[in-house]
Amino acid sequence: MQESTGFIYQILNLKTGQFYVGSTINTTSRWRTHLRKLRKGTHHCSHLQASWLKHGEDAFSFNVIRSCSVEELNKVEQEFLDKHHGTKVCYNVARYVDNSNRGITLQEKHRKAISDSLKSFYKANGSFNVGRKHTEESKLLMSQNRRGKPVSEETKQKLREANLGKKYGEETRRKLSEIKKGQKKTEEHIAKYNKPIVDVSTGQIYPSLKEVKEVFGLSPGLLSKALKADRPLKKGKNAGRHFRYLDCSINP
Repeated sequence: MQESTGFIYQILNLKTGQFYVGSTINTTSRWRTHLRKLRKGTHHCSHLQASWLKHGEDAFSFNVIRSCSVEELNKVEQEFLDKHHGTKVCYNVARYVDNSNRGITLQEKHRKAISDSLKSFYKANGSFNVGRKHTEESKLLMSQNRRGKPVSEETKQKLREANLGKKYGEETRRKLSEIKKGQKKTEEHIAKYNKPIVDVSTGQIYPSLKEVKEVFGLSPGLLSKALKADRPLKKGKNAGRHFRYLDCSINP
């Protein structure tokens, strides 16, 4: 048999009729790999491995059940999995050809084992991303990929809470300042900036966001986030103060 095309194969349990489905372009090499792992007890398919240990090597055969072009190989294998996965006769644990972990819910002990293993690895070797700097081209691509993607209200709220009261370093503030220079403010932004604000704690009214910022020494960003979240400040000397737009008819 010439192996210039793709093949769908099964490892069949002759005693029970159960089988494992896979695909390859080299049947001899693939069967040799399965045999080596099954004999060592290290096969990735736990159901097949358990059955192999129970019934013995002589109870299994390797059979080609379909041939097709290499381009169609994954599609045809997925059709077999869609039909048989989850049934009593199919050994396959993975349900999808493109991602063996997709659709699989790990038990708590397995998740913990993976977590502990990763923690040990990074503790010994460090994280690959620590100290890594993206090129300007990469930054641009990431920015373009994120642009226009909707963000849920839950995510927005989490971001607000995470950044509320956060202080930036001098370098970060300088970069943010440079980004904002030359940006034209919209009429809506100007209206919000000059909108009266009330200190809910005392009832004192201030004519604008700028006034509150100067009186209490708050950054416009911090104050805007607190107003938008409609919650008291959490940190600093003004912790506990609750500011709110006087006219709530305009959504902050």
